[in-house]
Amino acid sequence: AAASVAARGTRCRVPLGARPADPRLAAADPRPARAGEVAGAAAPAAPPEHALAGHIGYQIAETLRSSGLRDELIVMIVSGLPVVELRGGVPIALWMNMPLLKAVTLSIVGNMLPILPFMAALRVPAVRKVLQPLLQRAQHKAQGLGDEQSRVVALAGFVGIPLPGTGAWTGAIVAYILGMDFRSSVLAIVAGVTCAAAIMAILTLAGKTGAVIASVAVVLAVVAQFRGKKAAT
Repeated sequence: AAASVAARGTRCRVPLGARPADPRLAAADPRPARAGEVAGAAAPAAPPEHALAGHIGYQIAETLRSSGLRDELIVMIVSGLPVVELRGGVPIALWMNMPLLKAVTLSIVGNMLPILPFMAALRVPAVRKVLQPLLQRAQHKAQGLGDEQSRVVALAGFVGIPLPGTGAWTGAIVAYILGMDFRSSVLAIVAGVTCAAAIMAILTLAGKTGAVIASVAVVLAVVAQFRGKKAAT
């Protein structure tokens, strides 16, 4: 019995990204098997362990994994956490050797799941009182935005650049302060989260240069949209 307990504890402490080799493929390929790997098709290269070892999202993921949770659920939980969001979820999912599409999809879904009830909670006076410092900070960031359509574009661009202080949680607060309707807010935040997930995937797989190029493309698209609206008026 003691040996069984020890074996289970050892299994739970497998580091993120590590997978036991498939005995059927060991003779042909000595590499560890990767989650979602198909014969003849390589999974995305996961970031090196030292790149994320100090990240709070990694530490949370390690703790959750040691409790026996499935990797998919861990990615969604990490992506839904304030501050971490999919800035941590996407790299961790790729580190777990998930296929790229699956990693991005789970991160987006996990990031958005708590946002909808949070947007509803912002209408409760007690919640607004607790979040007053955040609301004041978000009000400062929301200054200078134009009409409803411009606000949708600007909010999507704000959420879509994965930097500290941005993201779906802050975007939901900004949308509330601006008085945006629920449909427009959700549309803008989903668009921004999708852009942020793509940028984080590029950053993880192609490095900082690729992520900078993708971020600049998002900014240019938002600027072009604003200039087009001003020209039309």
